[in-house]
Amino acid sequence: MSKLQVRNEAVIHAPVSKIWAIITNIDLLPQVNPGVIKASGSMNQLNGTRTCAMDNKGKKGTMTERLIELIPEKKTVWSIESDTMGMSKMLRDTKFCFYLEKIDDTTTKIINESYYTPSNFIVSIMNALMMKRMMSKIQGQILSNVKRLSESN
Repeated sequence: MSKLQVRNEAVIHAPVSKIWAIITNIDLLPQVNPGVIKASGSMNQLNGTRTCAMDNKGKKGTMTERLIELIPEKKTVWSIESDTMGMSKMLRDTKFCFYLEKIDDTTTKIINESYYTPSNFIVSIMNALMMKRMMSKIQGQILSNVKRLSESN
């Protein structure tokens, strides 16, 4: 099992069902994840895959992920199947998780976690010096985007 590397959370003033509809909608993924340009596939089917065209600060590529855990309106866990950007060479057993916790009928806590194991000593150093911080910033932006989309309308 890989190690928890990054964890962010937010409280959103929207019901669980509205947030769930956003985080499982493939068409909204480019609005949720700042690195995604375009996405195809499935985001609400166990063992389904999604493929994302990515742009990470000018570095373009694709990433294919599989939904390996799905508890409706509570949890999604994605693992990387393949990518053209080198992430799967640097990190092993990578998983991205969303957890939703109902606070009341109109308020939800959302948690975003990233698990992985650096593939070698150099990547472990890079992880400690910059990768965790970078990943945390991306997760924070993702949660901000989910909050904005969920609380509008």
